Amino acid sequence: MQTVLPREEAVEAIFSKIFESKEACGRLKDVFQEHLEEENISGDSAGHFAEVLFHAYKNGDVTALLLELCGRSMFDLLREAYLIPKKFHGKAGANPVLLTDVDGNLLQEKKVTAREYTKFKETYEIHQCAPRSKIYLADGYDLVRSYEKGTKIVEKKENKSRGILILYALPDTCKMGLTEAEAYAVVWETFMQIQKAAPRAIVYYGQETGIKKQKEFDEIGVLLPIREFEKKMLHHLQEVDGIVLACREKMMEKAGQESLDLND
Repeated sequence: MQTVLPREEAVEAIFSKIFESKEACGRLKDVFQEHLEEENISGDSAGHFAEVLFHAYKNGDVTALLLELCGRSMFDLLREAYLIPKKFHGKAGANPVLLTDVDGNLLQEKKVTAREYTKFKETYEIHQCAPRSKIYLADGYDLVRSYEKGTKIVEKKENKSRGILILYALPDTCKMGLTEAEAYAVVWETFMQIQKAAPRAIVYYGQETGIKKQKEFDEIGVLLPIREFEKKMLHHLQEVDGIVLACREKMMEKAGQESLDLND
């Protein structure tokens, strides 16, 4: 069986952060047990369970087994327990989906309510973006994976959240010699601070998803759902600005970079 979901490498750094926190370990355990109880390995699926168990053992693929047991990969569990950001695939990615362009104009064929767009435009015009950051109207999702046939995995979008996404450029962690898992460890404290300041915020992180002047850079995005943050949107955007800018400064000092460009 081929590993359908890529294995994360050098995960020791991020797990060392989790091991240091009893709260983080408890959240991970609770999420796993919650989904484990939801899954029903019935007689009809017993053969598939045995097949996945054998291949997982043969290939040392814990993700394949976890997906069968609880419908989540290792990093899916971490994301659902709010221990690492959701994966960002760039501005043309499937999660989040950008609904406006860099100038705040609604993209063609994107449908939003007048109330949602009015709130976005109001925020876009009033909020003074931090250096190397931009805001968009966007839809965020939970990506849920499951086995379709045999060991084929399908991915579905669930729990759509429409909100204002503020996207920041960060130093290129690949040039720093870091894997994606190690990069998560670098932004760990920042992620926790954002979750504390805005508990319902959805945080995304992408390694080398931005590019400008033929230079790649990482990006961190914070989606503030309009329903939850409508009345205090500007306040929370300012809070997030401060948290991310402090993180960026530390990363730039570590990377030895004096400047950073943002891809519009």
